[in-house]
Amino acid sequence: MSSPEIRCAAPHEAPALARLIAESFAPLPVTEWLVEDETERVDALTGQFEIIVEHAIKYGDVYVVGDEDRPTGVAVWFPPHQIPDMDDYDERLAAAAGPHTPRFVELDAAMHDAHPDGPPHAYLVFMAVRATDRNHGIGAALLDAHHGKLDASGTPAYLEASGLRSRELYLRHRYVDQGSAYGPAGINEFRPMWRDAA
Repeated sequence: MSSPEIRCAAPHEAPALARLIAESFAPLPVTEWLVEDETERVDALTGQFEIIVEHAIKYGDVYVVGDEDRPTGVAVWFPPHQIPDMDDYDERLAAAAGPHTPRFVELDAAMHDAHPDGPPHAYLVFMAVRATDRNHGIGAALLDAHHGKLDASGTPAYLEASGLRSRELYLRHRYVDQGSAYGPAGINEFRPMWRDAA
């Protein structure tokens, strides 16, 4: 099987990539807790994720598999160095999440508290593959695309696996568990993981 073609995201792709991530994450218990109404969930998640994807396209690295009108996979990375804060994040989050905003804020705080202080590391914020395109090596290829750069520069990486299946993928790419699983409201499905540079 040939390796999927990977490209860097353009700024105008942020909405479509955010929706892909939202659709991929919508069935998770933590996102069901964030937005209980499934008719509102994907839109609310997309609104928050778009803010983050836009920021990563500008200051980090966003890798894409698939066409602009139908991406099949995406990996969103923040760099090891300090980047500017997201403009108007609180206002944009409130506009996207509406009455669900307090739960988004609670989750943001939990993730911030669990994030390691150092050493400097790249952060895989999101990785998502469209459900109909899984099990074809897209996730592995997206990881490899950035790991090569991180290894060349001696940069470690950090992420939170959002389930046992994704954790297995990350273990195969030399990540190791770092601390206990955590999450809001007792939904301890985020598994911190760390990868030293090769």
